[in-house]
Amino acid sequence: MDKLGSSSADPIQDIRRPVVMLSKDYEAGYVTDLHVHERAQFLFAKSGTMRAQTALGSWIVPPGYGLLIPADIRHQVEMFGAVFLRSAYVEAALLPQQHRTTCSVIQVSPLLSACIERFAMRPLKYGKDDIAENLAAIIIAEITTTPASAMALPFPNSNKLKALAEAMLKDPSEPRSIDQWATELAMSRRSFTRAFRQETGMSFDQWRQRLRYQVASELIASGDPLSSVAEKVGYRSASALKSMMQRFD
Repeated sequence: MDKLGSSSADPIQDIRRPVVMLSKDYEAGYVTDLHVHERAQFLFAKSGTMRAQTALGSWIVPPGYGLLIPADIRHQVEMFGAVFLRSAYVEAALLPQQHRTTCSVIQVSPLLSACIERFAMRPLKYGKDDIAENLAAIIIAEITTTPASAMALPFPNSNKLKALAEAMLKDPSEPRSIDQWATELAMSRRSFTRAFRQETGMSFDQWRQRLRYQVASELIASGDPLSSVAEKVGYRSASALKSMMQRFD
């Protein structure tokens, strides 16, 4: 993560408006250059899942959620599945102090989603009497007052644990236990569990369950039968999957 590339948002960074927005379609597997913005960026995909790698960590962003990246934080975004992305760029000075240094994943409310969609229809250089000015204020308020989601799924940063997380993302049904992973990574169980919690803020079992919940939610929303989804995310039956998901609802 040493070289910085360009971004499609570079031309709009100097537009002096509270919020400016870009919309873009990405193919599955697309990875942006490592780049930085002078504004804070709120990433929201109406469809598809993203992983954002930043200087502060890595974050999974499933459909229905958004990621706020502070200004001047180097980041790179990878697309899992086709992604239709809305990127809202916010003047950094308009954010509360706690949002200027820390990435956060939030669930996008129907109000925030509707405001983003309406805002995207307005000109980039909107006037102060334009409805976009009011929409911008609502967008900022929603982003900064919505609590960080309990479904945030930070990625570990060390090479060993990152490889594990990437394997789990590719195949959420991966059945290896903590002891099996620790052996494969040439770590003791204690070292493995301590390192995983230090890098993600949660235990391996909690992390895996959240990942499986996110993937299952997306598959169910796409119309896949519950029995098929259960198999894809590592549960023996639809009832076992349903029981797990009810704990998050």
